[in-house]
Amino acid sequence: MRAATRAALAGIIAFGVVAGGLVGCGSTGGSVVAFDVAAAGVPGASLIEAAAGWHVTLSRATLHIGAVYLNLAVPISGSQETSCILPGIYTAQELSGLDVDTLSTALQPFPAPATGTDDEARTGEIWLTGGDVNADSDSTVIADIAGTASRGAQVLPFTATVTISGRNRGIPPSDPAQPSAHPICKQRIVSPIPIDLRPRDGGTLAILIDTASWFSAVDFTALPADGVLPDKIP
Repeated sequence: MRAATRAALAGIIAFGVVAGGLVGCGSTGGSVVAFDVAAAGVPGASLIEAAAGWHVTLSRATLHIGAVYLNLAVPISGSQETSCILPGIYTAQELSGLDVDTLSTALQPFPAPATGTDDEARTGEIWLTGGDVNADSDSTVIADIAGTASRGAQVLPFTATVTISGRNRGIPPSDPAQPSAHPICKQRIVSPIPIDLRPRDGGTLAILIDTASWFSAVDFTALPADGVLPDKIP
């Protein structure tokens, strides 16, 4: 399912800070902090314009976020071609996973607080995984989707279950001498996400998920008869 590839997912995650949350001034940084993390969808998330004139109405759309990281540095273009770990210093982390109802605009809290320091963060990462980000196989359902696609008089119900493993998201190396040129972790980590915030003890980091681009490259003309979109890159 093309809409669930890393390239598409990179466009659906955005960071926001709720009132009274993380941004603060007058601190030199370095102090240990704990803060809440919550996620929500954006208004109008259930209505999407897809490819080839199709209109999508979602009735279910959950996204599993395995972890969230904040980094002090802004990576230089090309510095992360093969590595899944950003250069710089990671300043905060949320390690408790959450299944987010992206059709709801209500903030949904992660099970446990994030921890880190109050240094200014310039880059964010979303890890779409249920375990080891480097594991070739991961059965965790990252996106669970249901809805209808319509064009003219046609109305097609559909479902999609998205996972990220080597078998369906792996990119074969172009050079046999460099088998790790496209590690599977690159498909699971949405990064770098530009941010500019300073974590504050007791604050809240809000992650806003926009479903608008999920089906931007999906042509429902080729939808299988059972209405189940394949869990693979076409």
